[in-house]
Amino acid sequence: MPNRCGACRQEGHNRTRCPHDAATATSLREAFNRAQREDAQRRYNALQERQAALNERTRAIQSSNEEWRETVYSQVVDMQQRLRALTNETGQLTPPRTGPTVREVKIQEILFEHCQEIPEGLYKELMDALVIRG
Repeated sequence: MPNRCGACRQEGHNRTRCPHDAATATSLREAFNRAQREDAQRRYNALQERQAALNERTRAIQSSNEEWRETVYSQVVDMQQRLRALTNETGQLTPPRTGPTVREVKIQEILFEHCQEIPEGLYKELMDALVIRG
């Protein structure tokens, strides 16, 4: 970059060799400074526009990410509800029994039929062990 004059801000010479008188040098310097400020303002405005566009893209990406997360979250909640419905919150895939099994009923019938032959205390303990659930 060539040297600039400190008085007129023109290239190619310095303050001691400036060919312009004081009034012309001042007007040239002010014009140069004004052009520099305008150029800086243009660069600043362009930077602000790029930043605004970047912010808008960032917001759009965040919005789409939030929508995606909401969709995935709703799917997870739905799957959890289905899993709870299948396992009935007990961890078992089959529902808990509410009544006696066929074997238990058969054993109760046999005990009842032979209640006279079984000692009283033993009969009571066996029947208590086979109490019908529900």
